[in-house]
Amino acid sequence: MQDLLIDLDNTVYPEDSNLFAQIDLKMKSFISKNLNVSLDEAYKIQKKYFINNGTTLRGLMLYHNVQPEKFLSYVHDIDLNSIKKNKKLSNELKNYKGKKIIFTNGSEEHAKRVLDKIGLDKTVENIFDIIRADYIPKPNILTYQKVIKEYSLDPKKTIMIDDLPNNLKTAKKLRMKTVLIKKNFLNSNTYDFIDIVCENLLDTIKKINKGII
Repeated sequence: MQDLLIDLDNTVYPEDSNLFAQIDLKMKSFISKNLNVSLDEAYKIQKKYFINNGTTLRGLMLYHNVQPEKFLSYVHDIDLNSIKKNKKLSNELKNYKGKKIIFTNGSEEHAKRVLDKIGLDKTVENIFDIIRADYIPKPNILTYQKVIKEYSLDPKKTIMIDDLPNNLKTAKKLRMKTVLIKKNFLNSNTYDFIDIVCENLLDTIKKINKGII
């Protein structure tokens, strides 16, 4: 039986729910207020730190001494009404015998709120968040090594499920199987570290149960 490392945002719920768009706006607002810059400049800083450091938070911690708890509390204070209970996904995961671990660059508090809203709070009990990762985000290999050790995972018997190709690239280096959650994604040789592309998590779990992955 294979164990599952499952990303949270835009993975356990559809990307078109626009939940992360809310988080994105909150990050821009936080940077603008705390660094005393315009919203346009805040957006540039936000994206630069995300690209260069894995998360915007990591850049803010490194270069501006921002307290992570304050940032996470602010950006995750969002409206979850666009996501609904997903009983089919809950049932599919409930019947899955391997370990099911939410592996997120967000906070455990945010993950618990999302899982509760979707109805996965009793189904997926393990959460490895950015705090447990000592604020070193995916795709840094150190964080993958921490989660592997924490849950005694065998990478060759682990499937990583994420909506960001870069996060899967590190997983593949560690010899995990990889699933990209994305609609209308055209794979190419650039993404040869992705084993399969699925439109949503429910489809992914069904394929895993059928032995397709």
